[in-house]
Amino acid sequence: MEKITSLNIQPQAGVLGVFSRLNYKSWYAIAEFVDNSTQSFYNNESVLNANGIKTITVQIEYDFDKNILKITDNAYGMEMADFSRAVKVDSPPESNNGRNEFGMGLKTAASWFGNIWSVESTQFGSTNKYFTEVNIRELREKHLNTIEIISGECNPAEHGTTITIRDITKKIDGSRTKGKIIKLLESMYRRDLNSGKVNIWFNDTPLHFDEYQSLEFRDRVWKKNVDFKFEFDGLEHHVTGFVGILANGGFGKAGFALFRRGRVIIGGEEQNYKPEGIFHQAQSPISHKLFGELDLEDFPVNQAKDGFVWDDGLEVAFVKELKKEIQDYIDIAKITNKERAKEEEFSDKASEIVQGEVKKFTDSLSFSIDDDKKIADAYTNETTNNSDIAAYEEYLHSTNNDEEKTVGNKRLYCIQINEAIKKDFIVEWSIGNKTYWINVDESKDDNKVSIVININHPFFKPYSNNEDFKIVLEKFVISFVVAEQQAKSTSNKDGYIPASAIRHRMNEFLSKVSED
Repeated sequence: MEKITSLNIQPQAGVLGVFSRLNYKSWYAIAEFVDNSTQSFYNNESVLNANGIKTITVQIEYDFDKNILKITDNAYGMEMADFSRAVKVDSPPESNNGRNEFGMGLKTAASWFGNIWSVESTQFGSTNKYFTEVNIRELREKHLNTIEIISGECNPAEHGTTITIRDITKKIDGSRTKGKIIKLLESMYRRDLNSGKVNIWFNDTPLHFDEYQSLEFRDRVWKKNVDFKFEFDGLEHHVTGFVGILANGGFGKAGFALFRRGRVIIGGEEQNYKPEGIFHQAQSPISHKLFGELDLEDFPVNQAKDGFVWDDGLEVAFVKELKKEIQDYIDIAKITNKERAKEEEFSDKASEIVQGEVKKFTDSLSFSIDDDKKIADAYTNETTNNSDIAAYEEYLHSTNNDEEKTVGNKRLYCIQINEAIKKDFIVEWSIGNKTYWINVDESKDDNKVSIVININHPFFKPYSNNEDFKIVLEKFVISFVVAEQQAKSTSNKDGYIPASAIRHRMNEFLSKVSED
């Protein structure tokens, strides 16, 4: 048996036609229906779960030929009181803590999309099903303010709501518009989709959202949680969420998605929030790399839920406080890909790779008294002339007159100089604009020798991004410095070292290198 109930939907129903002039976007209008469906599930989740219902599906169907839009869910559904409230114009929900806080979404969105719309619903566990149709043209022409609700019986296993919109005035034209709607709905309901509790389909396309990957740089992942409060106009505002740097930058993905009650208010691919006070110009590196999700639970939203009501200065205060919280991430986002790639060439990881290879070489270096005597005999009869002295003094000056600026880890190599002397050689890279090729310092500790290799020297620069070259260079430099150390240990009584001494020592070391 069907029962017909007349419902007064004051004010005059013709006012529904005014909703077609709202400044909606298709995806925000569809979101009004998804909000109702998901909120119906969350409000009654414990009851549904207790009866084995862990997930819901929201099916959005658009018939491109007939221009009919249908939204179906298998959420909790509605009994008469909620059903009547859903279709009345001036009837807010009992609670305004959910996504359907204004109680206007269904009416406004449906009336915006088309001239004729209907609602059918049955509540979980109920045998009652309700149906009504709203024909805006007919109501306006006849000056009516009542509609009819048809009640009927159904299987108690049924539950959920279906909204059908016909005589569409805001047509979804072409695959491009459909694709944009899908992309933005995926972004808007990313948390619902990724929770596994909510499935959303647009025609035969299941919606899903892939989380953005964060940058790994300077031996850390650039993603952090934010949680701060600030006061504005006597009220405290709380901001939570996260910010990060995109691993694979892109203008469309960069920017902030601003959430409220678990769904995006502002954001989505190409639609993310990018205040100029943080992101600067559109072509800036920041506008291609900085991203995040921020929850603004106690910020007021507009009726369409596509923006915040914050033109009174609240937005300015928010951006100011946010910038202070994430300044370190803004600074990293400013670094261009080219600059970052250059820095990563000399990162701690690169240092470890070089050290691992060079250590195999330095561990094989061990010199006895016989080795020292053999090499020393080769040049003890040579004389030291003034040109040798001048060249050596010039070398000392050129390798010790610059302030150091190093990158990467310090690399330690312990080498037995001879049977009596064992020293630690500490090696670093410099990428500063230096005039020397290496800098050697042993002034602080006789048992330690600090070596800085100017990897950015004009002679090395063309090859410095090659890992193998860095390994060979480091072996060569260590050989050179160890040769100096041994030459000094056998210098003449005046303390001068003949050039041939270093040459002979270098020959010995390079011979050992070639044996590896």
